[in-house]
Amino acid sequence: MKYIIGNWKMNKTAPESIDFMRKLSSFLMEDTYDFNCHVVIAPPVIHLPHCFQFSKEINLAAQNLAAEDFGAYTGEISAAMLSEYVKYAIIGHSERRQYFQETAVILNKKITMAFKYNIRPVFCVGEKEQDRELGNYFNVIEGQLNETIMLLPDEHLSNCIIAYEPVWAIGTGKTPSLAQIEEMHAYIRKMLVLKIGKYNASKMPILYGGSCSVKNSSSILHQNNVDGLLVGGASLDFMHFKEIIECSDTSC
Repeated sequence: MKYIIGNWKMNKTAPESIDFMRKLSSFLMEDTYDFNCHVVIAPPVIHLPHCFQFSKEINLAAQNLAAEDFGAYTGEISAAMLSEYVKYAIIGHSERRQYFQETAVILNKKITMAFKYNIRPVFCVGEKEQDRELGNYFNVIEGQLNETIMLLPDEHLSNCIIAYEPVWAIGTGKTPSLAQIEEMHAYIRKMLVLKIGKYNASKMPILYGGSCSVKNSSSILHQNNVDGLLVGGASLDFMHFKEIIECSDTSC
């Protein structure tokens, strides 16, 4: 089973969101559609009510959620509020770490909130370009995992989705080689095996994200330990996203 998650980030108006979701819903309901994949869209939070009308065919994800339950936190959206609409939440994205200084402590609180309201975390990890160049990328990923989801009880850890997104590949057009992607996914899988055992680790999805496109999606999805894609810019265009879903046909 593959996961194809489209992260729209801060894009699309309400009419654009509805038009996209209507097209995607129609495509997924076609008799010819028989791909063994979870299709998920993470729209801007303001569009969740509009997109929810298509939730029978398309699962929704939050791009972010608050680290607190309720209170005087102007501009924040709690997991309790989001749980009416979403089954998933993206947590730890590099843009949140970079622009909003989200630390491991904050991310742990967000993960806790997600589980409290039955939202499945899509937890992002990734190294910067200098870490890759210095050969320090394994240590960076290991640290990001050990400080966050590896601290969870095994039953919660087993219900997480991990997304490997090298920071230097997000929105840049640069993509790691297939060997580099497989190497990192295998390393993450090995860490999970040591923590929760081979069977449970084999069931945890590890996605790849970072300049995914129609051109590279099929080859990436064919790599061992790659259980899907977290798609950014290419998820904004319906035809591109549709073709990426179709790429998963022979990979599921």
